[in-house]
Amino acid sequence: MPLVTAYHRPASLDEALDLLSAPKRVALGGGTTLNADRELSDLEAVDLQSLGLDGIAAAEGGWVRIGATVTLDAVRRCELLPDSLRELARLEQPSTLRTLATVGGLVARASAESLLLAGLLAHDARVELAGPPSDLSLAELLAAGLPRGSLITAVTVDPSGCTATARTGRTPADVPIVAAYGRRTDGFVTMALTGVGGHPVLVDVYDPTAGLEPAEDFRGSREYRLHLAATLTARAMAELYP
Repeated sequence: MPLVTAYHRPASLDEALDLLSAPKRVALGGGTTLNADRELSDLEAVDLQSLGLDGIAAAEGGWVRIGATVTLDAVRRCELLPDSLRELARLEQPSTLRTLATVGGLVARASAESLLLAGLLAHDARVELAGPPSDLSLAELLAAGLPRGSLITAVTVDPSGCTATARTGRTPADVPIVAAYGRRTDGFVTMALTGVGGHPVLVDVYDPTAGLEPAEDFRGSREYRLHLAATLTARAMAELYP
């Protein structure tokens, strides 16, 4: 963990928001990102573990509400969620980190390669916030970033529908270069891709590369990633409509 200058453990959301209003204070959930930094810092940690954000429960309309400090391992074990999402939680981190990493941290970090984040997108996830605004779709939050002065308190998802995943990596054990996760409900398909932008994105299944500007790296060029986006979307669609 970085050598923080102070540690805070608020007992309420109001206290947490007040603490986090200072620019050098950062939220501490599972700590898998913050604790990985061993450099000197002038940060102050605001520990969220006393705020009661660690529950998963059925919500209105058949949705599932996942608290912000619920661990990825708890998502993997939750029988309220579809097997496909639980499997993505298993793939997200090694087992030693899944018991620490949190859903709120996953959303706040917004990794471009996160399979679970793509799955949440496809399941119409909404993000509950303390502080303005009180609620955003996950797609809106990823596009705009976490609003200043707000704190993620929960993520709600619609677990219904049938799903399909297609991915390509350098080896089967590697994080995919590009992955597609599709969900079909009543003839309508929602498709999310990883590896084609600064964060996972929803795409048009009939024109999945429209508007995409993937960055190049040693694993693939822009053209290769666009090719994968179209190919993997088609594979997922073929599985959704056999």
